Amino acid sequence: MNQVDFYGLPRPVQDRLLESLSGQFEPRPILHHLGAARGAMRWLGVALGASLAVGLVAVVGLGRVDSALALHPLPVVALYAVLLAAVGVGLLSALEIKSRLGDLPFRPGLYLFGASLIDARDSRFRVYPLERLTRVTKGPGATVALVFGGEQFSFPLADPARADEAVQLIESAKNRLAILDDKGRFEIDPLQPPAVVSPLAPTTPHARSAPIWERQRWVAGILLGCLLGAALFWLRNTSSDNRMLAAAQSKNDVGAYRAYLARGKRHRDVVSSVLLPRAELRGAIALGTVAAIDQFIKDFPKTGIQPEVDAARRNAMVAELERAKAKGSLAALLAFAEAQPDHGLEAQLTEARRALFARAKARYRKEMPAGADDHSALIDRLLAHAEKVGAKKTDVGHRGPAVEIRFQRMPSKTLGRADAAIRKNPMFNGAASYPAQYFEPKRLEPIEAATATTIAERFAKVFEPEILTFVVGPPVEGESDEPPEVTAPTLVISHRLEWSGGAVARDNPRGVFIGILLFFKTVFVVPGDAALLKSKYTAGENVSHELIARHSDQPAAGALEAAVYDSMLKDGFEQFRGRYMAKWFEKP
Repeated sequence: MNQVDFYGLPRPVQDRLLESLSGQFEPRPILHHLGAARGAMRWLGVALGASLAVGLVAVVGLGRVDSALALHPLPVVALYAVLLAAVGVGLLSALEIKSRLGDLPFRPGLYLFGASLIDARDSRFRVYPLERLTRVTKGPGATVALVFGGEQFSFPLADPARADEAVQLIESAKNRLAILDDKGRFEIDPLQPPAVVSPLAPTTPHARSAPIWERQRWVAGILLGCLLGAALFWLRNTSSDNRMLAAAQSKNDVGAYRAYLARGKRHRDVVSSVLLPRAELRGAIALGTVAAIDQFIKDFPKTGIQPEVDAARRNAMVAELERAKAKGSLAALLAFAEAQPDHGLEAQLTEARRALFARAKARYRKEMPAGADDHSALIDRLLAHAEKVGAKKTDVGHRGPAVEIRFQRMPSKTLGRADAAIRKNPMFNGAASYPAQYFEPKRLEPIEAATATTIAERFAKVFEPEILTFVVGPPVEGESDEPPEVTAPTLVISHRLEWSGGAVARDNPRGVFIGILLFFKTVFVVPGDAALLKSKYTAGENVSHELIARHSDQPAAGALEAAVYDSMLKDGFEQFRGRYMAKWFEKP
């Protein structure tokens, strides 16, 4: 097999060859099979394979946040460049072949002449002399097959019946070559130069000037691959990043956004400052507590959704205040204010507090007796003072201002005369009969404390301890009839014990007992309030034989007198308490 470049032949040979290949002049081909070489298809196959490989590489991990290849690392750009360079070189090479074949001055194909088989499917001919023909046979169908060593060529026939004739013709042509001289060979070989050339014939050979892109197709393909590889690498990672963000947004939850932050890059700022905080904020809002919002703020001190955070915290604060209000107690409101010192709801909290104080007023009015308007007015002033002063935190919770219940003992004017009178009675029983000793402060203190405690407990049934507390205060010192100076609301109960003038003498058991009168005065003082609420009451306690008999089993001297006078004191204080509380409550 010999190789011949058509464009390298002399012009006379080129012209003679073109005339022969076209069948215009002798020598004409014995057989021919038109068709170009398949080199272009091979290069297209290379380009297609490289394109598929690029596509496969690009889709690996695309948009998958759970894949380590969601964003390709920088070294992968070299793989993109190599594959796209193969695509570029393949396409340019295929185009070069198509362009080159399109510029041929003959129809490409296989041409069998009497001297040789010319593979003219390209401008670079492959010439197979018939002397080297190994075998010629009828091929499958209407074809004739020629074998030159390890290569075989097939020529289709228009008439299958002429296959045998064609085989004989080819064999005959091969056999004739051995006896042909130069002239005879010239007549059957179009590649032989003519013996005589017309002086008027052109002498410049047919030539083809390839464009620069054909000559530099490898360089162009590689450069194009590098540029497109870098661009595709960037576009692919950008698309993958956008897909990961879109997938996270479709789920719109904390886990999805955290998964994006573990892989994604392009949208990290908006995810970390807006989308993730917004998802976390929804979870905190769902918990419905200020603590949850505050924990969110601690976890995300700086976000791009600060107005939403502020609104969420305010809404949570309002909801928490509403829950405190729903409990219907001042303690709940105070606990709210203490737990949320920066609540920013002063107006709403003040309104809620006022509502509770108004409810306390209304509750008292439901329990006060008819005609107790002056007492109701004092309660209004007392509650206004309590609202102004406010409650304080104690070991047992919040407690409102204390209303002290204090007793003042006024000196008796007649007990001394009673002692003198008793001494003259025939039933005088010695020192145990003197009555004054049974009305000393140590005997009055327990009764006073019990009375004050009972009064405090009755008021406490109406007023919550967070609003007002009622306590037993210390005794008022001195004997002045003027109200004492106080710093807390105070109910002062002044009492004076006098001899009623009567007495009861007994011989069994022996003794003399006096009757008593208890004079009570009350004044209710509210600090800063000039209006005082005053009242008076007198309780009389006479000694009855029945009372003495009830306590006559006392064995020790003076025990009977102590029991009788103690009972009289308790009855007198109970009378006072009942009458006094009846002024305050319909059911004292």
